[in-house]
Amino acid sequence: MIKIGNFKKPTEQPNFQRGQKERHDARSGHSGTLLYFAYGSNMNRNQMAFRCPDAEVAGCVRLEGYRLAFRTNGDRNGVATILPEPDSFVDGVLWRISERDERRLDHYEGFPYLYGKTPVTVTGRNGQKLEVMAYSMNSPYKETPAMPSKAYLEGILDGCRQNGIKIASILEAIWITQRELPQKADPHRNQHRQKNGEER
Repeated sequence: MIKIGNFKKPTEQPNFQRGQKERHDARSGHSGTLLYFAYGSNMNRNQMAFRCPDAEVAGCVRLEGYRLAFRTNGDRNGVATILPEPDSFVDGVLWRISERDERRLDHYEGFPYLYGKTPVTVTGRNGQKLEVMAYSMNSPYKETPAMPSKAYLEGILDGCRQNGIKIASILEAIWITQRELPQKADPHRNQHRQKNGEER
C-alpha cells in the first residue's frame, strides 16, 4: 500500500459509469468491468494477481501526450505518475477489472488523496482508440520529484518484461528525475581543493 504523508482535500473526481453494452470507453462490454490503464508497478502481473484477483490483461497500449514521472508519495519515496507533455508517450498495460478490484486499487493507490482518477484515451497495437481510467497523482505530491526505491523500480521493470514493453522509457524517467532533484552540496569538496593547494 502506498503511504501518504499529510492528507489533502481530494479533488473532484469523474464518475466512471459501468455499462452493459459494448462501447469504446472505460466501461467494457463485459458486465460490470472497468478498463484500467497501468503504467507503473501495476503492470506487474504478480502484483496485480495479489491486489486484484479478478483482473484480466486486455492488452498493451500507448498513451500519447503524457510522460512518465516519479514523484513523492509523501513519505520520501518516489512512485510513478503521468504528466501531460506534448510529443511524449507512455506505454502500459490495459487491465479489465471488477468493481471489487477497483475498490482494492483505490486503497492501494491512496485514492482520492494521493491519486485521482483520470479518463485518458489510449491506443492499442491494432490502432484502436479506447477511453479508459488511469490513476494520476494529485497536487501537491506531483510537484515534488523523488527517486523510487530499488524494489519498487524492479517491480516496474519486471512488469515491462512480463508484457513485452520496452524499459527504455522507464529508465529515461529515472534519469529525468535525477536531474530534477535539488543538487546537494558536497561538504568535502572545498576541503579537498584546499589540500591540493587550489584555494588559499
